[in-house]
Amino acid sequence: MKCLRLAHANLRVDALEPAVRFYSDVLGLPLVTRRDAEGRGAWLRVGDAEIHLTEDATPQPASKRHLALEVDDLPAARAAVAGSGALIEKEEAGVRFWTRDPSGNRLEIVGPA
Repeated sequence: MKCLRLAHANLRVDALEPAVRFYSDVLGLPLVTRRDAEGRGAWLRVGDAEIHLTEDATPQPASKRHLALEVDDLPAARAAVAGSGALIEKEEAGVRFWTRDPSGNRLEIVGPA
């Protein structure tokens, strides 16, 4: 057996709508579907994988655990994230930066390889 690819990652979010707006409007990920059978959630496409957002208001401590998303234009991504009001936590100029979504999930945004 060998793993072939990451199919999806699931993130807990405090409130679904602000999270969907961040991932779709700010980061440009297309919304695949919303699902409500098991609780409020939304699935977004990133490359050939997905990010699943699941609404759960249970408080979570801040963590360094994160997803890394590669973008084709790092300066444009940084401008979009900063323009949304999200803080840039740390930055390696021209290489990557870290931010958090509205629920505090940490994201590393990297430029093209």
